[in-house]
Amino acid sequence: MEYIGNIIGLLNGYVWSPAMLVFVVVSGVYFSIRLRLTQVRNLKDMVRNLVSNQSSESGISTFNSFWTTMAARVGVGNIAGVAVAVYLGGPGTIFWMWVTSILLAAISFTECSLGQLYKIRVDGEYRGGAYYCAEIGLGWKWFGKLFAIVTVVGMLFGMPGIQANMIGEGLNHSLGVSPLMTGVVGAIFLGIIILGGIKRISTFAAVLVPIKVGLFLVLTAVVLIANYDRIPTMFSWIFLSAFDQGSVFGGMMGSAVAMGIRRATFASGAGMGEETPAAAAAETAHPVGQGLANSFGIYMDIVICTCSGLMILVTDCFNTASGYIGSGSAKMAELAAAGKNGIVFPQEAVGTLMPGLGEFVMGVVVILFAFTTILSYYYQAETGMAYILGNASESTRKNVYLVMKVMVLMVYIYFSTTTSTVAWAAADLACGMMVWLNVLMLWFLFPKVVAILNDYEEQSKADQVPFFDPDKVGIANVDLWKEINKDKITAARESDKAKITVARSENLQLNI
Repeated sequence: MEYIGNIIGLLNGYVWSPAMLVFVVVSGVYFSIRLRLTQVRNLKDMVRNLVSNQSSESGISTFNSFWTTMAARVGVGNIAGVAVAVYLGGPGTIFWMWVTSILLAAISFTECSLGQLYKIRVDGEYRGGAYYCAEIGLGWKWFGKLFAIVTVVGMLFGMPGIQANMIGEGLNHSLGVSPLMTGVVGAIFLGIIILGGIKRISTFAAVLVPIKVGLFLVLTAVVLIANYDRIPTMFSWIFLSAFDQGSVFGGMMGSAVAMGIRRATFASGAGMGEETPAAAAAETAHPVGQGLANSFGIYMDIVICTCSGLMILVTDCFNTASGYIGSGSAKMAELAAAGKNGIVFPQEAVGTLMPGLGEFVMGVVVILFAFTTILSYYYQAETGMAYILGNASESTRKNVYLVMKVMVLMVYIYFSTTTSTVAWAAADLACGMMVWLNVLMLWFLFPKVVAILNDYEEQSKADQVPFFDPDKVGIANVDLWKEINKDKITAARESDKAKITVARSENLQLNI
């Protein structure tokens, strides 16, 4: 196990090098400028598109697509991951997460819009992903296959591990439940849901994800209110240490910036391409509408991350790698000596308010966060496999999907009992590899995103409900959209003909 962890750690050193951090930030800045900060300007449209309940036999509603995406975004990375980031980079990490999230929203909008643009219909359901974007949009079938393979491997064997591990560790810390028992029981429930396909996964996510988000927000509010007198100190830690000011967390600015970018990217999933399959599965009239709706999730995601950070800071239930030991809980010194961090920080933070019960409540929250995230990861793996299988028969695909479902359940049980170090390293490696490949592809397809955004905004300014006509925008190989918007496109062309006829008649009268 230690040998495997060392190999994964070595690979992470290359994947998550400073070049990665620069790549993500530069991409976010460039996309934001070219899109004229659409992630800020169009907040109203984000919410309006989000509440759309339009669905069909082929596609789920925008609302369900959003919450399916949020199922992937809002996981234990938002709780335990933030705690780890604060441990490694200090409180200033939270500030750099805020900055990064604005840039990531532009990347999220780009990939989700492209996912919708280049979606196809497979077995009567919409499918999409970075692999389809690469093949259809760029003609890079080889790249599509490569990314699909990385997606399947990462989403089956890398990303689910930390979710399963944190459930096992959280319940073991709070209730003393055996991680193996937690893994077996969790695998049974997971199997029941994923056997129902994307419809059941999206429905389950649309119900459970808002509950877990709401519960965590309420829990954070209660902790902050109970410690209101420490709020000024908490924010001073965040802003001062973000710029290496103050003596308590001095010398951690470099780590704070790196961990802020890394954790925001991992927690939000922006740039990984993990949002794209769920975004493509939605029934919508214009790709940009779905892009706006799903990118709104970045802001919700960063709110959850912020809640996690504020909770441990305001209660002083955190330690740092630089040697700071919190005084909010008697266990902090013990945790520091043992080198433990992560989910135990927020558990101790809630425990200061509700001793004993607090750890249990946080354990339940962790289960909700991790479980729905694994569901989304599985769906992404299945979508990637659908691309790899290509024109294989429906029976062949179903058999392969069944094997994948068994495998993800075995992975769930395995990572429930392994060390958190290996689990985090495996998840980071999967995330990093997907970011490198996906964002690289986004640069080549970005002009198409600018074109469809201009089309969407032109219709919106004319007080029209935007719909997508690929011929009007000049984008080829997306004939599915002609079928989706057939009636609207026909009506628009008839209207244009009528306007031209009237204009010619008026010109003729003027000439006479």
